[in-house]
Amino acid sequence: MHFFIDEGGTFTASAGWSAVCSLALPHKEVGPTRREIDFVSRQWPRRDRELKGGALSPAHLEALVDVLYRHDAILHVYAIDMAHEDPDHIERHKTGQCEGITKYLAPTHHPNFIAEVRELRKRLERMPAQLYVQCVLMSELVSSAVEENLMYFAQRRPRELGRFEWTIDAKDPVRVSPQEAWWQDTLGALLESKTRNKPMSFVRDPAFDYRFFDKKFLFEKELWHPDKPRELIEGYDIKKVISEQISFVDSRSETLIQAVDILTSFMRRWLANKISDPDVTRSLGRLQILKHNGGKPQSLRLVTLSRQTGVRRSKLTANSMALAGRAMMKPGRSR
Repeated sequence: MHFFIDEGGTFTASAGWSAVCSLALPHKEVGPTRREIDFVSRQWPRRDRELKGGALSPAHLEALVDVLYRHDAILHVYAIDMAHEDPDHIERHKTGQCEGITKYLAPTHHPNFIAEVRELRKRLERMPAQLYVQCVLMSELVSSAVEENLMYFAQRRPRELGRFEWTIDAKDPVRVSPQEAWWQDTLGALLESKTRNKPMSFVRDPAFDYRFFDKKFLFEKELWHPDKPRELIEGYDIKKVISEQISFVDSRSETLIQAVDILTSFMRRWLANKISDPDVTRSLGRLQILKHNGGKPQSLRLVTLSRQTGVRRSKLTANSMALAGRAMMKPGRSR
């Protein structure tokens, strides 16, 4: 699988809705999809030689989605309305994360390790609130995209699960920014910590083929605990799946990052009620996986950090966007 990620909005109150989006494509579809988008969009308006959602019409979006849908693209979206977030709560959330980074450091740890972890905390403490919020949503997005694409493609194209790549729109086309570096450095550890309490979901059924994923990424390691002896466990190598496979690229050089920008732009305008066209709603929904929450259909995730602890997710439920989505279960199976 190859994931292309972009963000929209500045994650500040004045920006209102901001979002991070992931577009997943089977590796065999990346080249053909890129070429077809380049062909379809050859007469579309551009800004600085780039396709930008703000310059395009709903008809352009529909044409883009038609291409992506034919090539089995899957869209994941995490969005937040910063106009309704409490800055004090965001700061408390960030402070809790800072404290969590160094909480279990002990004198028995190697001095170099202790110094590295404390430096990670200092870098987070210096990070502006809007970049911190983006980091939180990016981590949630990656975690969800891995789990749901595994479940989806294990039924349809299981060989694709033996290889993962992540291409992310770079903030600076010349160098990796401090925020991007911090996020990449901590992503593996943070996701491992998360999965201790909430392991990834797998469907143990013959219709779900995880053989290629298991062969490439399953391994054994000693798991450290702060309050009991180490234990040997079996799990998946997060570095191989995600953090060692990330590249930051200039969007001008990658058509599929521009495609994510278009999707993100329309999604933000839809969330802000600046677009009410049902064709736009349906187009955005077609690329998402239809799931159910309490029996109600859902698609994208809405997030708030305005609580003292944790990340609260609010779901968009029964609407035409969710109902236009792809079924998680392969046709012919009801469970």
